[in-house]
Amino acid sequence: MTFEEWLEYGVKNDYCSPQFCNIHDGGPMTDAEVELFEEGSDPCILAVRLGCPQDWDLDARAYKEIV
Repeated sequence: MTFEEWLEYGVKNDYCSPQFCNIHDGGPMTDAEVELFEEGSDPCILAVRLGCPQDWDLDARAYKEIV
């Protein structure tokens, strides 16, 4: 199974969220987390970046070429 197939399997089976841009979109939050945040709490939402550093470096270089 490739990484992409493994990730797609995880998304389809609700093991992880669909892909999103944490910088521009922010991460998905549960209703309870939104309520805590609106009440002034600062709930932690743990995240991991899946992939390999080589891919991230390619993404960063491609982004620099665009801007």
